[in-house]
Amino acid sequence: MMVKKNKEKSSNNVASSPKEVRSRALKRYSLIVMLVMTVMILSFGVYVYMTTSYAHYQTVQQQNSTSNEELMRKMKQMLDDEKMRLASLATPPTSSTGELNVSRAEELPPLPEQKMEQNTSVEASEHNNTTMPLHKEEEIKAPMLSEAQDYEQNVKAAKTTKHSEVMRKTYPAGTTPRLAIIIDDVSFPWQTRLIKEIPYKVTPSFFPPTKGHPETVRLSYEFEFAMIHLPMESKNYSSPEPETLTTLDSSDVIEKRISRIKAWFPHIKYYNNHTGGTYTADYNAMDRLIKVMKAHDLLFVDSRTIGNSKVGAVCKKYDMFCYSRDVFLDNNLDKNAIRTQLKEAVTKAKRNGYAIAIGHPHKSTLEVLKDSSDLLEGLDLVYLKDL
Repeated sequence: MMVKKNKEKSSNNVASSPKEVRSRALKRYSLIVMLVMTVMILSFGVYVYMTTSYAHYQTVQQQNSTSNEELMRKMKQMLDDEKMRLASLATPPTSSTGELNVSRAEELPPLPEQKMEQNTSVEASEHNNTTMPLHKEEEIKAPMLSEAQDYEQNVKAAKTTKHSEVMRKTYPAGTTPRLAIIIDDVSFPWQTRLIKEIPYKVTPSFFPPTKGHPETVRLSYEFEFAMIHLPMESKNYSSPEPETLTTLDSSDVIEKRISRIKAWFPHIKYYNNHTGGTYTADYNAMDRLIKVMKAHDLLFVDSRTIGNSKVGAVCKKYDMFCYSRDVFLDNNLDKNAIRTQLKEAVTKAKRNGYAIAIGHPHKSTLEVLKDSSDLLEGLDLVYLKDL
């Protein structure tokens, strides 16, 4: 009897129904599928993450590479421009014979056919360039001679600071004193960027374009008002700018030079002398120049680099008013000395109704001007044309 019951129980365990078998198989299959799907989803997620991360890494590397290449390109361009400028400064004058140096003139930028427009691409380029390292004045050992140095050497030679024929305007009582600050020798974008950071009106005076500084025409259109810094003969200057006017230049040579500059800068009316102690002291040479300038409706500003300047007398002959410099700001590049000169300009403006101060695009000069608004209280800072 016991044997029979055990046989029945064993028979029941072995002979499971087909439905139960399918159910167990389906459960095993479902678990396997879920496991496989889970592995696939996790693998896909890892793949997407890795792919996205790698793509981002490549993008960042490419941007950094492009940025570095652009930075290096701009730095190389600035160094090349500086080398060209120094090379041009070492070129001796060629107009002593009274003839225009055609080969030198052919190296200059072509004449503009129409007014240059300041477009957004130029603005964007200038904005991007603000991150570039600036030329430091101490790093540029160029054989430059500023008007201030020319003046000091002429004063030592003549042993006097007396000036002849200085014209002055008068203003009604109660008029706020005015100060016009001119920055001579402007040639490069880094200089114009620093000038634009000065929080009041400053007048840049641009060199005519040469192979050494070819961008001056374009840069001049970035300012509401600008001047031309006209290179003129000085006995103290051993490395003059190309096409520097000399006392031996004929009226025809002067006409060609002024016509060419006016074609480059049709929007600029005021010119002042770069060095020029010898030229401005020569009555006949100034007579030829002022006659040509009057014919072109241009005005001359005397930087007063020599005591016996004939500019005032010649302008009086042609019934033209001529402004003259009152103060040089940067005879000494020490910042305290520059601030002292700026105070002197303020004093003269308050005493005489107005004053004209001339500085140069030395880093120290431009930084002092940027930070000296406190010294200028009670004055109107104006462009030269608004004196």
